[in-house]
Parts: sequence; C-alpha cells; structure tokens
Amino acid sequence: MKSLKWLALVLVAGLLWTGTVSAADYPSHPINGYIAWGAGGGTDTVSRLVTPLAEKALGQSIVLANRTGATGAIATQAAYAAKADGYTLLFHAENPQLYQVLGLSTLSYDEFYPIMLFVQGSTVIVVPKDSPIKTYADLIAAAKAKPSQLSIGISGVGGQPWVTSKLIKKVEGVDFNPVAFNGDGPLITALLGKQLDVSGLAVGAAVQYVKNGDLRALAIMKNSPNDTLKEVPYITELNPAFNDIMKASGFFYGVFVKKGTPQPIIDTLTKAYQQAITDQKFIDYANLNGLSILGLTGAKAQEFMNNWRSQMSWLIWDSGAGKNNPADFGIPKP
Repeated sequence: MKSLKWLALVLVAGLLWTGTVSAADYPSHPINGYIAWGAGGGTDTVSRLVTPLAEKALGQSIVLANRTGATGAIATQAAYAAKADGYTLLFHAENPQLYQVLGLSTLSYDEFYPIMLFVQGSTVIVVPKDSPIKTYADLIAAAKAKPSQLSIGISGVGGQPWVTSKLIKKVEGVDFNPVAFNGDGPLITALLGKQLDVSGLAVGAAVQYVKNGDLRALAIMKNSPNDTLKEVPYITELNPAFNDIMKASGFFYGVFVKKGTPQPIIDTLTKAYQQAITDQKFIDYANLNGLSILGLTGAKAQEFMNNWRSQMSWLIWDSGAGKNNPADFGIPKP
C-alpha cells in the first residue's frame, strides 16, 4: 500500500513538473490562430499585420487561418473546443459579446482571456459611387419611400453593419433588406459591383475606396469627426438623436485564449503583443485607417468589453432585434 501511495505521489509530481517545463518552454512549436472573419476585412487585416510583429518577440510562428461563418461563432467555438494551452489563439472583434442576446451561441468573451484588445474603430455608411443616394438624408428618404427594399450588406446578424442598421432603425424608424457576406472584403466587392444599395464598413476597410472615388461615404457612426475621413459628416452632427447611442458605438479587434490557459503563457503572449502594437509600422497603419490603439489586456480589457456588451445588448433588445433578454444572462442595464 505504501509503495502505491509513493507511486501516486511520483506520478503527480511528474505531471506538475511537466506542466511547469511546458509553460517555461512556451512556445516550443508553431501556434494556430483562428481569424473569425474573411480575408480583406478589418479583423483579418489588423490580425495579419500585428501578428508577424509579435512572432519576432515569441521566436515562433503563428499560423493564421480564416474560419468564417455565423458572425464569427464558428471560429469562437473552434477556439473554445481546443486545449487551454496557448497554442490556439482567437482573433476576433466585438461580436461574441452579443451572441447570447442574439441567440447565436451560448459562448461570450466570459469564456476567454483577452491577451490584447488592439484597436477601436468606427463604421462608415457607404454606397456605390454612381448611386443616386448622395447624402445620409437621401438614404433615409429612400428607405422611407421603399420600406425594407433597399439592400444593405451585412457581415451576419450581430456584425457591425447589422448593428448599424438596427441603430438607424431605432432612431430613424426605417428598415432595410439585409444581404449577408463573410466580412468587409466580400462586402466591398459587392458594393463595387453595384450589387448592394448601401452598407456599413470599418473606416479602415473603406478609406482607400472612399478617397479614390469608388465608394461614396454618407456618414461616420461616431459622435465626433474621424481624422482619416474628415470630410465625411459624423452621425450626431446629422441627427442629434444619435447622441446617447453613440456613447457605445464602434467596434474593436483583439486576440484571445481560452480561460484556463496557464498564466506564464498568457504573460508571454501579452508581452509579445504589447511589443507588436508599439511598432511604428502598426502605429502608422492605425493612424492611416482611423483606428484608435487600445492596448488593453486582462482586467482592463474585460471591463471595456463588458461595458460595451451592456450598452449594445440593451440597445439591441430595446430596439426589438434581440432574441433573448440580456437580463437572463446577468448583463446589467446601463
């Protein structure tokens, strides 16, 4: 009996020692990174820019792959199903904070640890360059004249273009006909091909097309000007009724690991991405594309995300677009 107890203690000690070495040697082989949105969109572009900079600090490669679908819920589920060992990273936007209210998934960022929230950005409402819709006022007039007929490109229910359409509905009382795509990249292609009447794109994804005249920008979903597109009016300038809503506006991009990942591994990843976002290449990209660098991690990042979830979940629920009451998930009303 004593020999069995001794053997058990040796096995436990061995397991603990192996885990310690594993964390100390991290990363010992390439890391997988799941990007929740399609190629060419904001999440994809930012993730593929900042990650090579983090690889330098890690001394190991991060293999990025786009896993699109269900407003990012497919990638989120895949990352959640993986081991909490730091070898599976989730690159995503704000969307999981709305999954429960929208009935898309039982998951949220409560099941993940935020290694880093990279940036926060704004949505710009755009139409094809030859559209008869010249201004935001024209858009609302056209939507009222043709209820639920103007096609609006969305990146799925809960994506920023969809959220934008619901905020416009709440304030202006108009409905659009949603057409779903897998992110900003495919949305831009559809707009350029005049397959859509309107959409809401991340400023960074739209800026080059707006500046070269391929798309016409009608309004920035923000309560102040965007330095990248200074000539485009901001929404509260056009209609002050948006003032309260815009306090919770915008989107964010970040990288996450499953909760339960050992702290030394979290610390290693955090340090690598902290170095990455201070690289001048990344700073220049953010400035050029109208993005505000956040650099939030840990508790501060979680607080930021929870505040965003509280504001947007209740706005969506109050507008009649939610499937589940935020109160059912303990989401406090702001």
